[in-house]
This record gives sequence, C-alpha cells and structure tokens, in this order.
Amino acid sequence: MKRICWLIVATVLGGCSPAPSFTDAAGKPVSLTDFAGKPLLVNYFAPWCAPCLREMPLLAALHKEGEIGVLAINYDPASPTELTALARQYQIAVPLMIPVDEHRLPFSRPTMLPTSYLLDGHGTLQETLVGELDSQKLASIKARLLMPRQ
Repeated sequence: MKRICWLIVATVLGGCSPAPSFTDAAGKPVSLTDFAGKPLLVNYFAPWCAPCLREMPLLAALHKEGEIGVLAINYDPASPTELTALARQYQIAVPLMIPVDEHRLPFSRPTMLPTSYLLDGHGTLQETLVGELDSQKLASIKARLLMPRQ
C-alpha cells in the first residue's frame, strides 16, 4: 500500500513539474511551452558535422515559413556567446538553444548526428529522424503534419 501511495504522489508531482526549458543564444530562458500549438522540429547539430551544416539552409527555410517551429541544439556544450559566434560563422538562421536539463526533454540525447525530433503541438514526440534531412524528407514531414484532419 505504501508503494502505491508513493507512485500516486510521484505521478501527481511529475504532472505538475514545469515544462522543459532552454537558454537561447541571447542568454534568455525559453520554455518548450513557448512553442505549443504547432509542430516543432528540434535538430541536434555540431559544427564539425558536415551533414548537419548542409541541412541548416533547409531548416532555416522551414523556420521562415512559420508553420512548423524549428530550433537547433548544439551537440557540444556551449555558452550563449559561443552559440552566437557559431550562428554567425556558419550562417545558421534558426534559433539555437541550450537545454537546461536534457533529461527532462521528451526525447533522449542522440547518439548520431544529425538527428532531429519532431514534436506535435503539445510537445509530444512524434518521430525521430536520424541522418541528413533533404528537401524531399521535409516536404513529406510538412505534408503529414499540415494536411487538414478529416
């Protein structure tokens, strides 16, 4: 009985915990809930990963369209100042984020790069995309996510 009570308490407390959060390149806090209401593509990249850098212009175009949110997380530890320098050096035009606590994200830290995680408008993981994204893959994602529900 004691274990059941602890499970109930843990479940209730877990449901009340704040949403996963990030720090952006300006050093400001950002919550995963800030992206609620529309799908979100979270991309892990590294400046030493050639496929990661090749897909950045496509991700920037997707971000600019505005129907699907896009953010990128540098695989290697970085400060906000370092993220700003990376964005400038590699012309990255999507928001760069630092997870405050990666264990609280609705996905695990990837073991391969590039890896992208597709979340629905409620922040629930829908798909893990391992490997370089290209225009065909992004078109397929957009078609699935943005087609009207019947």
